[in-house]
Order: sequence, then structure tokens, then C-alpha cells
Amino acid sequence: MIVSGVAATLALDAWQRLVHRLGGYPPSNWAMVGRWLAVLVRRGIIFNDRLAKTEPVAREGLMGWSLHYVVGVAYAALYWYVWRHGELLQANWQHGLLAGAVSVVVPWFFFMPAMGAGVLARHAPSPTRTCLSALAGHTVFGAALGAALGATLA
Repeated sequence: MIVSGVAATLALDAWQRLVHRLGGYPPSNWAMVGRWLAVLVRRGIIFNDRLAKTEPVAREGLMGWSLHYVVGVAYAALYWYVWRHGELLQANWQHGLLAGAVSVVVPWFFFMPAMGAGVLARHAPSPTRTCLSALAGHTVFGAALGAALGATLA
């Protein structure tokens, strides 16, 4: 399960790099996620409209990348649980793609607002593009996760 979560997260990262190379859309800024995490732990602030103006934190890049992979493994654990106990999913790329598409509600309604972009990135420079990018990334992640779980645990 850990290997599947890491593999799917690597697939997401590769997807973001490809999109950046082909279309110029920047990949996720995991250092900002690390800064958000540091502010959350130190000050208890979950929703931070001033995060971009907050002073950088030592090792914020490492913290952000680490959280990114921990969340990927947590998604793998949740997928595995629903697959094994809920009988709603199968461990294949098709069901993974669907699960990944559904999982985009987390960044749209939690992480984007928590990091100051607002619900559905309404405060971002390009809300629609930001939301579509999250949807695409989550579907790539989900498809890779379903395929990886199917290959390793079936």
C-alpha cells in the first residue's frame, strides 16, 4: 500500500512536470505547502489568507514534499480500505481514475482555501485553470493508484 501511494504520487509529479514542459503551467509549489504546515503547527492557523506574504520557513520545501507524499500514502490507505471493505471500488486504473476525480474535492474545498486561494481557487489568478489542473492531477494520481494497487495487492 505504501509503495502504491508513493508510485501514484510520483505519477502525479511526473504529470505536473510534463504539463509544465508542454504548456507552461507551473507544478504545485510544495514549499508553500510546507510553509502552510509550519504555520498550522506553530500558530494553529488552518485557513491562511496571508500565506504568500508570510516569511519563508526553514526546510519548508522538505516539509511540503514530505506532506505531499504522506497524503499520497493516506489516499492509498483509504482506497485500499474502500476496495477491501466497502466493495465500491476495484483495484484497477478505471476505478482509480474515478476515485481520483472524486478526491479533488479535498483541494477545491480545503487546501485551496487553507492556503489563501479560496474555495474553488476563486482568489487565484486563473480559478478555472487552477481547478482543472487539480482535477487532471487527481485523476492521473487516482488512475496510477488503482493500477498500482491492482498490481501489488490483488
